[in-house]
Amino acid sequence: MQKYPLNEGEVLLWSGSPQRRQKWFPEHTALVLSVVVFPAIVALQLIVFDDSTAAPMLGGLLIAFFCVAYQRLLDRRSRAGVTTYLVTNQRIVFAANWLNGSEFRWVWLTWLPSEPRVRADDTGVGTIVFGSRWSRARVRENELRGAWAPPALELHQVADAQRVADLILNARAQLVAA
Repeated sequence: MQKYPLNEGEVLLWSGSPQRRQKWFPEHTALVLSVVVFPAIVALQLIVFDDSTAAPMLGGLLIAFFCVAYQRLLDRRSRAGVTTYLVTNQRIVFAANWLNGSEFRWVWLTWLPSEPRVRADDTGVGTIVFGSRWSRARVRENELRGAWAPPALELHQVADAQRVADLILNARAQLVAA
């Protein structure tokens, strides 16, 4: 059993992992861009400039761009596969139990940028997000850089997402009142 780092007096209210694979739409758009848009630009350049010497170089750039985008997609999916979310009465902990060790990131409930928003399906499985799409996207770009990077404030595909969001709101209200 993995012991999670709780502070003295901190109480675990909920813990859970993503229920199913997240559909990573932003990463898929990068892959689509690398497979559809970039070759169209290359073809247009070849037609307009009629320079056959640039074709191998541009083809190599296409392959390199695709490999980089695909690697980021794999990195995000591997992180989602080892992530556990912990909600305590003081903070939200994002734990990743890798094969070579555990990684913990957290955010204090009093530092959350906004109220949680829940996007859930009819089974109750959903994603809880905090802050604007732009702020989460900026943090998400640095998320794969290591344990010292701040977590993206999203709890992906958690069961009974609305209840978890209510737990977070209640714990935050109790901290603010104290």
